[in-house]
Amino acid sequence: MKLVDLKCPNCSSSLVKEGGQLVCHSCGSVFSVDYDESDVEYEKIKTEPERDQRRLQHEKELLEKKFELEQRAAIESENRQQKRTIIRRLIITLIIVFASVSWISLCVIVTMYSRTQNGYSSYGRVDDDDPEPTNTPRPTATPTPSPNYNITPADVEDLMPELIEVGQKAQMDITSCAVESGFGGVDFYTKTDAVFVDAYIVTDIPETRPSQSNRIVLIYEVTWNNEDEGDHTCYDAIYFEGLKIFPNDTKVVCDYDPQTIFRSDAAWGWSMAYSFEEYSQCYRENVSALGGKVTPVEEK
Repeated sequence: MKLVDLKCPNCSSSLVKEGGQLVCHSCGSVFSVDYDESDVEYEKIKTEPERDQRRLQHEKELLEKKFELEQRAAIESENRQQKRTIIRRLIITLIIVFASVSWISLCVIVTMYSRTQNGYSSYGRVDDDDPEPTNTPRPTATPTPSPNYNITPADVEDLMPELIEVGQKAQMDITSCAVESGFGGVDFYTKTDAVFVDAYIVTDIPETRPSQSNRIVLIYEVTWNNEDEGDHTCYDAIYFEGLKIFPNDTKVVCDYDPQTIFRSDAAWGWSMAYSFEEYSQCYRENVSALGGKVTPVEEK
């Protein structure tokens, strides 16, 4: 390429190209350039807008291609996610169906085995002396009637001696206690006797299950002995709950499991295993506080 220094024909100063004209800054002359079609500079000036347009068009095509690729990738990702969801649901459904079929099959096998063990086939009962199956249907189970928990004093008359004996033994299992003396010391007492006094049936106890809605309470006069203070008489109680009579029976059923209540501060001594000094205290804590119907029981 040849470099040409353009001079102003009027003042011989250098010409400067401004836009499509040549300007002389010395004398202010302005000249228009008549390019030849083969001139390189002319071709350069002529093709610059075209190159810019082609570049912008190319960038636009690249952006459109990029957008198209991103859209296609998003659609393919969504399709893969949907396929995974369908496959997961199909697997879960197959597992549930398999488990259900297995459970039903197991129930059928157990039922058939049970019927075989009880001497039944699918045609009826098979007897040892009769190899041919019969059409006798399997007997249906009769529901067991509920027991009666509404116990009366007459129901427990024959049971009272045993209950009194068991209750006395439970009372005598607690053999000693400690009581604070008036001078800040401790007096130790030994239980010497527990004599049965009264019995009460408490029924319709509120907010309890039927098996706990009744109990029989036995009150004992308890004697505590201290070598220096002598005998001290208190009252304590034992109860049996859940007494019941099964249908077609007249005998009361009892588990002979004696229980004691949680004693309040009215109890004599320091421990919850001690007794009540007053009969009325013992009755209130063990009988009337239950809120049920109270019926005295006379010893037979």
